[in-house]
Amino acid sequence: MFTQNIFKMQRIKTSEANKVAVQTLSGKGKYNFKDNRTIGQIALAYSVQLNKIFDIEIDYPIKDNKGFEYPDSLLGEMFHTSNDMVYKAVLNHHYGKNLSQDEFTKLVKLHIDHGLEIFQKDILDNSKGKNAHIDYLLKLIKNGLSVMSNVTSIYSTKIERDEASYNGLIEVTIGTDAKSCEEVKLRINDENYFDSQHFAVAGMNGSGKTELVKDILNQITQQTKHELKFIFFDYKGEGQSDKLKTFLSATKAEFIDIQSTPLSFNPLINISFTNERERVRSIKTFRDKLGAIDKRIGVKQKNSLELAIQRAFENESKSGNHPTIVSVYEELLAYYEESKMKPDTMTAIMKDLSDVVFSSEYDKNFKLIDRSLYVNLPTSLPESARKASVFLMLNYILNHFIDCTNVVPDENRIKPIRYIIVIDEAHAYLKEKNMAAVLEELLRMIRSKGVIVMMLSQGVEEYKQKDFDFSSQIKIPIFLNVQNKELKVAKSFLGTPKSEGKMTQCLQNLESGKGVINFDETKLIDIRQFWRDGR
Repeated sequence: MFTQNIFKMQRIKTSEANKVAVQTLSGKGKYNFKDNRTIGQIALAYSVQLNKIFDIEIDYPIKDNKGFEYPDSLLGEMFHTSNDMVYKAVLNHHYGKNLSQDEFTKLVKLHIDHGLEIFQKDILDNSKGKNAHIDYLLKLIKNGLSVMSNVTSIYSTKIERDEASYNGLIEVTIGTDAKSCEEVKLRINDENYFDSQHFAVAGMNGSGKTELVKDILNQITQQTKHELKFIFFDYKGEGQSDKLKTFLSATKAEFIDIQSTPLSFNPLINISFTNERERVRSIKTFRDKLGAIDKRIGVKQKNSLELAIQRAFENESKSGNHPTIVSVYEELLAYYEESKMKPDTMTAIMKDLSDVVFSSEYDKNFKLIDRSLYVNLPTSLPESARKASVFLMLNYILNHFIDCTNVVPDENRIKPIRYIIVIDEAHAYLKEKNMAAVLEELLRMIRSKGVIVMMLSQGVEEYKQKDFDFSSQIKIPIFLNVQNKELKVAKSFLGTPKSEGKMTQCLQNLESGKGVINFDETKLIDIRQFWRDGR
């Protein structure tokens, strides 16, 4: 005798923007899906296939429920038994935990909305005929089958790796109170003060933001006796000036100019060689993220890159060595020639990466995260190549730490820290939807691994994007001299102050070399700068 499972998904409504997509794709719409649940199921599956991860506490409250209402039978049934538990098992695996009924329902809604947003763009907005959607959806099904072809279990057997961390308190001085002249200190990894260690510094050129962050890094390296390492991405490509030499010497950081000094690490090294399922999944993720570098890169170019990476792995199957960016580029050119395809944006990016950035033989013993690095990205390189270089390094770092155990605060709530990532000129990524998605994943996935991300941007507006509010992940914001000093702009970045009058007064006195913070209370501070304070 079988007992009916009490687990049941609740009814959900799509966002108002996606209501049109559902109506157009189903019922009496243009594409005439007979059962409007079908398109919802495909949207959900495709969103998960893209490895999209949501944070319910952040994402769900900003999603509206004014669109199409799906019944609680949305996910269908088989042999008179609801498929809800099957989908729940998939999402449990996707999120790495046993979801509650409420969490499951909310995540189903978020993934369906995400999938529908993509369909709206790829099918409805760019439709090339009545049956264009059939070819498009068949491609999605084919991709899904390729991922599942060798699956023997929905559970991962990956063993998390432990990684060394700095376990003491990290306290830095960021300046002095402009009124009292007292030092302003931050207990960065004390979770009694900050439950996230991510920084954001907003300030236009000349505001002192880069020198402030250099000073913070110098204090951290001195305090931890150089145990804690960092990587600093200089998107402006300042070069190795005398001031920079002083910083490099103080922090014991290596300087790498990606145009003159090819990187000796292999960004493909953390794609699995032995686990075919993981390899297929990782290659697709790599393809999609690299494809986000330039919006001119379409599905055809991404699929070509995926095939080139697969071929490169097949070629190295006997040797056991990972393919390199150079060998992938060679396979890509061969495929383009076979297919009579003309060179395009994808081949141009891969050429720059192959000929310049990763042109040397990689060193198997070179680990990106076991030293402090200052990575110079000269403007003489094409912007897409600079972005791709940063992506490849960030992707390597992300994958390295994702495989590590979570860090656990001690009894005093001091959180162990493993690594620091600094992204200068972050607005170059935040303003582009595809690249912003890479940063979004980085901020969300890496915080529990003891990694700090510091983002520097010329303004505040870039942090609040339509699809994601980056300031929601940043608990240590520092507001320097920016062009737009309106109170509402500052509040969106720093948080609501105890006194709007005091924040307004601080903003009025804001100039180069000064900053506004709003932790316990709003303060105008004279910021520390490495050129002056870090010697």
